[in-house]
Formats: sequence, C-alpha cells, structure tokens
Amino acid sequence: MGKTMGFFQNFNLDLRRLSDALIYIQDNPTASQEDLAHGMSVNKPVAAGFSAWLRHTGLAKMVGNGDTLAKKSYQLTQFGQLVARYDPTLANLGTQWILHYYLSVKRDEASDAWYVLINHYLPFQTNFTGDKFQAYFENMMETDAKNRSALTKDPASALYTYVRPDALAKLHILEKQNNTYLVSRPNYPSPLIVGYMLFDWWQHRFDYTNTLRFSQLCNEEESIGRICLADVSQVRRFITDLTGLGYLSFSDTQHEPVNRLRQLQASSLLERYYEQ
Repeated sequence: MGKTMGFFQNFNLDLRRLSDALIYIQDNPTASQEDLAHGMSVNKPVAAGFSAWLRHTGLAKMVGNGDTLAKKSYQLTQFGQLVARYDPTLANLGTQWILHYYLSVKRDEASDAWYVLINHYLPFQTNFTGDKFQAYFENMMETDAKNRSALTKDPASALYTYVRPDALAKLHILEKQNNTYLVSRPNYPSPLIVGYMLFDWWQHRFDYTNTLRFSQLCNEEESIGRICLADVSQVRRFITDLTGLGYLSFSDTQHEPVNRLRQLQASSLLERYYEQ
C-alpha cells in the first residue's frame, strides 16, 4: 500500500485535472511521470499528485511488468474503465459519489484524513471549525505519522474536497460559512450507486456471510450509513429501494431486522447504472 498521508503532493483534488490524467493514462498506460506531466500540460509534481489521486479515488492502480514492480504501468479499474467510457469529465453525480467512497474506505490505497473525516468525525458533528478537525485528526494519527506536515495539510485538504465546486461540493456533504463547516443533508445518488457502495463494502468486510443486521448497515465503518452520512430512516429508504430492485431481501427478526445480499459482483450495479 502506498502513502496514506501526504499522497497528493500538496495539490488538492481538482476534477478537471483528474479527468485529464484519466484520459491520458487510458491511452498511455505505460506513461512515466514526465509523460503524464506533458500529457496534462502541467509540471511533474502536479502529475505525481494526480497520479496518486487516480489511485486513491479508485480509478486506477499501478501494476508491475511481469513479476517485478520495477517497471510500473497504470491499469484502470473496472470503475475507471466505466468512467472513461461514460463520464470522462467526472461530472456525473454517481461518479462523484464513488470517488468519495474510495477516498473514505481502505482498499488498495487508503486516504487517512478522508477516512477519519467520514467514518469517525462527521457522523457526530453538526458544525465545527477546521482547527477542531485538525486537532482531532492529529490526536488519532500522531503516533503513526511519518510525515509531520501532513498532520496539518491532509485534514485541510479533506475539508476542501467537500466545499469546492471543482472537487466534490456537488455531494452537499459540507457547507462552509466563514470559518465554520456545517454538516449538510447530502445530495444522494441513484440507488444503484448506493447499492455498489453497499455491495463493495459487504464483499470486502463480510465476504463470509450474506446476512447482516440493519444496525451494521447504519453504523459500521465504511457502511452506507457512514459513507452517505445517512440516518436510520434514510438507510431504511436505501434498503427499501434496493430490495425493490431485487438486490437485497429484508426480514424482521425477534431482535432486529436483518438483510440478505444477492450473490452478484458489485461492478454489475455500476455497469447497469452507466448503461442506463
């Protein structure tokens, strides 16, 4: 796993630049950082930063040539391939929710500040200042931090992600008024996008079972309750929609409701979403 702090080389998420990087490596998977910089019309540090953003948002990964990683090349993920085909400008709301999802979970690449913000901090806040989140992040990460400057820069960049129109402000996760951040009511995506996030999380964290309690869908780290900042009633609406589409079944038990997952690959929901 690559860097989890300071991965973006001090260049905040910018969807236009991320789109440029995606389009270039789609056609040039063996591009060097110099090649990517030339293709994006930026300098090498910016290209390095957006190479990392491609990986941390789940669009691409780095693979070795044969048995070695000495000669690396880019490989678009299934998500990246669909986006490159159907939404290369990254303008679609569903696409942006999946970018947010991958920033907020731990997969091939982890993004610590985004993970902490979404899974640990925002679910318990209504308003706060950037300094308060920075202090919270420092307290959680200080013993693990090798890049000391990232303790300041990463939480600021995570907050920036959700209030800037050139990033993920369209999700309405946060609003900023003067120096205060307000936790907003999100602009929720299609049930198929919610379903993809649910299936992917379930298959990574609970692949040994097709049954989970409703409270787990609301409160576990990386669950749709946490990723979507959704309360119990909203999660129930998500589940009702997905049950209606045939992806889940729902049962009331003596203790609490349980949900059963249909045996499908998460990517099939993304394919259905983009093909529509």
